[in-house]
Amino acid sequence: MLVIAHRGANKEALENSWSAFAKAVECGAQRIELDVQLSKDGHAVIMHDDDLFKTTGHRLHISQLERSELRTIKLRNGEPLPFLDEVVERLLPQIELNIEIKGESERLAAVVASLVAKNPRRERVIVSCFQAPPLIWLRRNAPEVQRACLWSLDTYSWPFFATLAPTVFLEIAGTNILHPHTSLVDYNLMDQAAARNWRVYAWAEMVGEDHDREGLWTTLKTFGLHGLCTNYPRELTQWLKESAAYDQLIHD
Repeated sequence: MLVIAHRGANKEALENSWSAFAKAVECGAQRIELDVQLSKDGHAVIMHDDDLFKTTGHRLHISQLERSELRTIKLRNGEPLPFLDEVVERLLPQIELNIEIKGESERLAAVVASLVAKNPRRERVIVSCFQAPPLIWLRRNAPEVQRACLWSLDTYSWPFFATLAPTVFLEIAGTNILHPHTSLVDYNLMDQAAARNWRVYAWAEMVGEDHDREGLWTTLKTFGLHGLCTNYPRELTQWLKESAAYDQLIHD
């Protein structure tokens, strides 16, 4: 099961910060998940919310600020805001990236594509989104960029529900990579994945593993999940090593 660090190692450092990314690399995660927002002048900024308050303390909006203005703002840990071009340059040689496009901006999709499509390491990048328009734009204009469909029950209304939803969404986006919420992973989904050649990397919300996370991990591993976007990449990496050693001991 691939270990994907949710917003970096967000329990050890401030989410979506250089420190969180460094700790994700150091602890042995295979991939970092991060979020991008679009600045006023068209730059991809690493931030979950458009509102800067949560991680900077400033009641400002990324969409209303230019890169030069954002450069003057520090995160709560004193670090500068990361920009996607910097992250791709510094981190991609070390670790895979999952870039989540927030919202449904095709313009943001184009900015992300400009940084990924021609990169010689682009196979180490997946671009994901809950909304179809950015993924459709990428399929049509930058098909060499890997795409993934983020899936939660909140994303869909009638008639797109249950196991019908990912099939339709994946077809629209032209991909076989699905990112469902952990609560949506079961034997039925993984059977579909095997039959349709899907890659399934689930995600846990920020508080989704605070109770009995090892029980959750055991269940997901039993289902045959391909990877987990976890808030505890260090702990999951160690748990997987111990689990593999135990499995080997039983089979010897």
